[in-house]
Amino acid sequence: MQKIFKTVIVGGGAAGLLSAVELLSGSGAFKGEDVLILERNDRVGKKLIATGNGQGNLTNKNLGVDNFYGDKAFISSFVSLAEKVDLEKYFYNIGIPLCTSRDGKKYPLSKQASAVLDVIRAFLEYKKCCVLTGKKVTAIKKDGKVFTVFSDKEKFLAEKVIFAAGGSAGKQFGTDGSCYKILENLGHKKTALYPSLVQLKTQTDIIKGLKGLKETACVTAFVNGKPTKSATGDLLFTEYGVSGNAVFSISPSVVGEKDAYLIVEFLPELSYSQTEKILSIRARKKYIKDEDLLCGVLNKRVGQAVIKAANKRDVEGIAYTIKNFKLKVTGSLDFNYAQVTRGGIKTDKVNPQTFESKLLDGLYLTGEVLDIDGDCGGYNLTFAFVSGIIAARAIKGEL
Repeated sequence: MQKIFKTVIVGGGAAGLLSAVELLSGSGAFKGEDVLILERNDRVGKKLIATGNGQGNLTNKNLGVDNFYGDKAFISSFVSLAEKVDLEKYFYNIGIPLCTSRDGKKYPLSKQASAVLDVIRAFLEYKKCCVLTGKKVTAIKKDGKVFTVFSDKEKFLAEKVIFAAGGSAGKQFGTDGSCYKILENLGHKKTALYPSLVQLKTQTDIIKGLKGLKETACVTAFVNGKPTKSATGDLLFTEYGVSGNAVFSISPSVVGEKDAYLIVEFLPELSYSQTEKILSIRARKKYIKDEDLLCGVLNKRVGQAVIKAANKRDVEGIAYTIKNFKLKVTGSLDFNYAQVTRGGIKTDKVNPQTFESKLLDGLYLTGEVLDIDGDCGGYNLTFAFVSGIIAARAIKGEL
């Protein structure tokens, strides 16, 4: 007779791994042989070790509803759950102490995402958790109280299923979006999908010739004429538009929007009046030509682009353009370049307190597969980790 696992976890990423850790922890812990992780890649955690440029930006001190996109009531419930879980304490208890950067990002003390995975894998091995790699799940069915989870050539039985198979972003990590169909076949609905935390395509006429240049700037996203998100950091000019951490940070607020543009503020450390004063002094120097007004103030090529874009090429007009360099957003790069997915399985049929499907008892939906995504800075991993932990606690009856 085929073994019936207490829980089968579909996906060995952030949500799946932490749900397994939780199932095997505490007074109500399951035995390792009763928990199975099915991972389509040749090893678990491939996407996890790439987070934070390999340093492991696991979560963020500054956690609020406005850091996430999707159904606000569902997000509000999640933020309350995240505060109760306390990821920093949770990771400390399993052997991963965290440190906090000035901007609130939390990393493992070693600043190595690979070390986080090493500790989690060691824990699961110690608990004798069943982990099978190279197993792509193709369907899930329920007959009575037992789930059948189908992979390419095998099937597995379970009392409960935690679905943590990711979204569409990062096909190199095995998250190609094929998992949505499995849940749609069970009655769940999917929203439109967009790449997020991604490079943006913009008009290129006024930044022609700037490819490869990197500036520190404040970038503000506007949608329908209203500001939605600002970030200060690296701004990298490309042949298609802009990249850099400032762009990644504001990209979630413009992906999928039709009327979006960016306002780039160069010299963010200076006020408009300070900038105008500097230019006024330079303009009075007879040996400085008009076209060289910004030479030594901005990168020469950036300065030329600013002067060209200015409506008025006097001191006031150029100072204004330095602080209000406008770029129309025309799209983004595709899912191959994105860190996360905007959109996913609608949350109206998911219990916000347990992450259990309202359509099929015993099925739990976690992480990026859901129509919830977050800002750059550890927010998406926070959602994955916490949703996995909460689903596991619900299964153990500890909520």
